[in-house]
Amino acid sequence: MEESFWLVTASVIVVFALAKLLRKSSSISKMEWPAGPKKLPIIGNLHQLGGDVFHVVLANLAKVYGSVMTIWVGSWRPMIVISDIDKAWEVLVTKSSDYSARNLPDITKIISANWRNISCSDSGPFWQNLRKGLQGGALAPLNVISQYHLQEKDMQNLIKSMHLEASRNNGIIKPLDHLKQETVRLLSRLIFGQDFHDEKLVVGMHHALDDLVRISGYASLADAFKFAENLPSHKKSIREVYELKERVEKLVRPHIVSNPPTNTYLHFLQSQNFSEDVIISAILEVYDLGVDSTASTTVWALTFLVREQKIQEKLYQEIKNVTGGRSTVRVEEVSKLTYLQAVMKETMRMKPIAPMAIPHKTSRETSLMGKKVDKDTVIMVNLYAIHHNPNVFPEPYKFMPERFLQGEEHGGGNIKAMEQSLLPFSAGMRICAGMELGKLQLAYGLASLVNAFKWDCAVDGKLPDMSEDHCFILLMKNPLEARITPRNHC
Repeated sequence: MEESFWLVTASVIVVFALAKLLRKSSSISKMEWPAGPKKLPIIGNLHQLGGDVFHVVLANLAKVYGSVMTIWVGSWRPMIVISDIDKAWEVLVTKSSDYSARNLPDITKIISANWRNISCSDSGPFWQNLRKGLQGGALAPLNVISQYHLQEKDMQNLIKSMHLEASRNNGIIKPLDHLKQETVRLLSRLIFGQDFHDEKLVVGMHHALDDLVRISGYASLADAFKFAENLPSHKKSIREVYELKERVEKLVRPHIVSNPPTNTYLHFLQSQNFSEDVIISAILEVYDLGVDSTASTTVWALTFLVREQKIQEKLYQEIKNVTGGRSTVRVEEVSKLTYLQAVMKETMRMKPIAPMAIPHKTSRETSLMGKKVDKDTVIMVNLYAIHHNPNVFPEPYKFMPERFLQGEEHGGGNIKAMEQSLLPFSAGMRICAGMELGKLQLAYGLASLVNAFKWDCAVDGKLPDMSEDHCFILLMKNPLEARITPRNHC
């Protein structure tokens, strides 16, 4: 799976990719690099990348130095940062095969079987086979449809658990962990089969993924500066990654059985005669890219709805009209909810889970805007900046789902231009392999929770904090706490 909203792994890969640029100090070619902020010896532009979250800092720098600029992480090798949809489209789509390679640090080998999974490997026969096996098997539309009844059962249990938490906490809940564990269950059935029942794995994988995000925040220093490999903090990170790998192996190994159901990801992986290390890495990747992306984006959407009660009520009325006032939403009904789709798009526009996508690297000498780009040049696409371009999205910092329904009629912008500039799952040959499942799960989860509860501020008059965490995936600094009130259904 690639960059996308299904791409929580961006937390690991983006951090690492920035640092890996410094690993080799070979001379830089004479290619003409785009303009960028002035660098300092040794540290490059690192002194200009602090303060705010990374994607916001780069978006602000792009306003000064242009939508295609050069950033130095250290003083040895640069990267090109793109903040414009036309240039991004050239990289991601028009010349996708030229820009389809990866550039990752050595530490990622530990959890990716030596870069042998979808998100870490360069494009080629292995990558193509693995991606095709996932999309054509476990994520095939008919296979996903066959699990609708299980998704609905999971959602009923989730709503009950939220009721219970609220009853014990004066009506206040924290929805994030509930949503993470529900997503682990869904993905586990696609990986292992519909008979999957292992709450130890569900809870253990949830905590392992949280630790993976945390560890990734400390892992880049040694790749930026060679001497840092000897620092205690880096050695601790290495130990923690190996320990995390062992924990995941203990959780997954009991489920690696012979003759799994033919519509599972495990069946495909075993049919390719992959080693156990590759199989477990591929399984971890599905969780890594699917859990935080779905759960965190749902919580961002709920947070917007707590802050914008009129939008929440409008969405609830649409759901009520489609369901006939039923207490539950059916999975197949979400496609009929047009305002829900607009709310989802606006959430992913403002809070793309992987705001810098996963870095690309040129697999051959190519060009960008007619200018030469050398082989092994790293390109980063700032999706956050593209999604907040005021020329495409008027009032870009205002949560306005109607813009995707009414466009220019209500000052929301040109719908066609907005749709083309909305890239929460990236685009091109490395677009998120799980995009359709991710969109379905997000829509179904959000519709079900708004149908079940009215969502309000945990403290009257105090709107939830929208601050973003200093991480390379777009997480909330202070995860949502909200007061829920059960809806009255006829």
